[in-house]
Amino acid sequence: MKGDDYCEKIIVMVVLCFSLSSITVEAVKQEQHQNAEVSQELFGVFMHELFCKDILDSVREFYKDDSISVTIKGGVELSKDKEGRYIMKFIVLPHSKLQGKKDKNSGTDTLTFRVNPFLLGPDSLDRKSAVTFLNLEHKDPTKQN
Repeated sequence: MKGDDYCEKIIVMVVLCFSLSSITVEAVKQEQHQNAEVSQELFGVFMHELFCKDILDSVREFYKDDSISVTIKGGVELSKDKEGRYIMKFIVLPHSKLQGKKDKNSGTDTLTFRVNPFLLGPDSLDRKSAVTFLNLEHKDPTKQN
């Protein structure tokens, strides 16, 4: 009888340990998933801050209006071209920063840049050679696709 009690206790302990390890593994998986989402969001914010001057300068040049400001919308789309440079797309909402001035640029703009990360290093003297504005695509909210 004592042997049976001992075996039951061992079985209960094994089951209990297995259950606790399963719960712990599931909790770690859930935390990693949440961290991945935060990391993607943090990456987007970082890239917007890193390229905010390039974005603003390109929008102002496109519209030939220095009074334009932008609000960032959404994340960053990142891809790579054949030469190993990165293609970055940002979506922004252009608007006038002057009070009382009617916004003629309502809608969203998608800006595309080509970035050569090797030219953005600490020895870089010319950011314009590393970041190239490719195009701006304006989408008017009143027009249907």
